[in-house]
Amino acid sequence: MSGFVFFAHAPTPALAPFVETFWGVRGTAHFHVESVLPNGATELMVNFGPTQEVVAYGERQARDGFRRAWIAGIQDQRLVHASPNGADHVAARFRPGGAHAFFGLPMDELTDRVVELEDVVGRPAAAALWARVREAPDDEARCRALEGWLLERRRAVHPYFETVRRAIDILRDRSWGTPVGEACARLGLSHRHLVKQFRHTVGLTPKVYARIERFQGVVDACRGHEQVPWSRLAARFGYADQSHLIREFRRLALVTPEEFLTRRTPDESAVVVE
Repeated sequence: MSGFVFFAHAPTPALAPFVETFWGVRGTAHFHVESVLPNGATELMVNFGPTQEVVAYGERQARDGFRRAWIAGIQDQRLVHASPNGADHVAARFRPGGAHAFFGLPMDELTDRVVELEDVVGRPAAAALWARVREAPDDEARCRALEGWLLERRRAVHPYFETVRRAIDILRDRSWGTPVGEACARLGLSHRHLVKQFRHTVGLTPKVYARIERFQGVVDACRGHEQVPWSRLAARFGYADQSHLIREFRRLALVTPEEFLTRRTPDESAVVVE
């Protein structure tokens, strides 16, 4: 990348259970359109640069422009994003279920969607956030301004949150290969109740969420490698075989594993479209 800056800051302990990281970008990359891979996260974005566009949700074409602040709900498919004139924004990436503590709505209402922040929190609150972050003198201060706004908005932790976090820890066993039924048994919940709690606080069912996290495990294992032993990765992450792994890439990212390697963005979280 030329003239492109990426920055990230860890949340304070008060927000660490809910927020994974604060991050931002500024500048222009050598590509203008990227296909962002499903990553199991909900993100809050505050923008000070050109209008950003979503041009596709999975295979569904769109032309949605976002100028100041928006929420990208959890995605179970690729999200094609265009920045034809560069980018200048800061963001909060929430842990699974963490966003619910700040927005107070069932998170499955945002699944596979990107929505204006003001439509969720109201125009005055959204405008106040934008102004607060804009006045920050540097990148770290931007992140802290966003963090301060979230601290002021944090609600009481929903009872579902702790159950979902425990379920995720169980599902993570064996590289996300633990059956949902086993998680239900260990938690003393019916399948129906665990699904309800996941949909409400995370935005996806536990099965779909675990599927995305397992896929992301493969993506992370590819970092820094030009050649990847796909059959060994398939076995490591509990796929039936290499063909199963290839099918998952095609379903979730609409590319093959080899296409991902050759077209991935520098941060390896997306595929270059153009």
